[in-house]
Amino acid sequence: MNDTHGRLAALSGLLIAACVAIWWLGSTRLALDSAADASRAAAAALQLLWLARGLVLVLQGLRIGALHGWRVGGVAALAMVAPAWPVVALAWSASNAAWTRVALGEALLVLAGPALALAGQGLRRLMRRVDLSEALATVLAAALATALWFTRGAWALLPA
Repeated sequence: MNDTHGRLAALSGLLIAACVAIWWLGSTRLALDSAADASRAAAAALQLLWLARGLVLVLQGLRIGALHGWRVGGVAALAMVAPAWPVVALAWSASNAAWTRVALGEALLVLAGPALALAGQGLRRLMRRVDLSEALATVLAAALATALWFTRGAWALLPA
């Protein structure tokens, strides 16, 4: 098995976690300086982690599944989702979010990875041409990512 996809996925997961952690710590510092509620920044960090990892998962999952199968896609998805778990745990502990919603969100991300890769592999078997299935997987992934972006308010962690 080619480990390049797993390494790139883990690197993208680390990059997402680092960027969100830096933003969250800065927002928390500003909130504490102005005597505002710092838990809202933590809830926003959780929301941002779910959105960013969900978008990357959709964009990578279908395509990797179409090119290399569901096992490689599932491993790459887990390698992308897992590096942010320490930041998720810290943000959850600083927020007012229920642990059940946080755990459900993480479980959905973990389960979505192999499901997307399996859909990509099914697309490759249906098309019977790797180049055509890769192109169609990319278009479908872009459509799913767009739908995820426009429905982000429906799965908000805290009411606005």
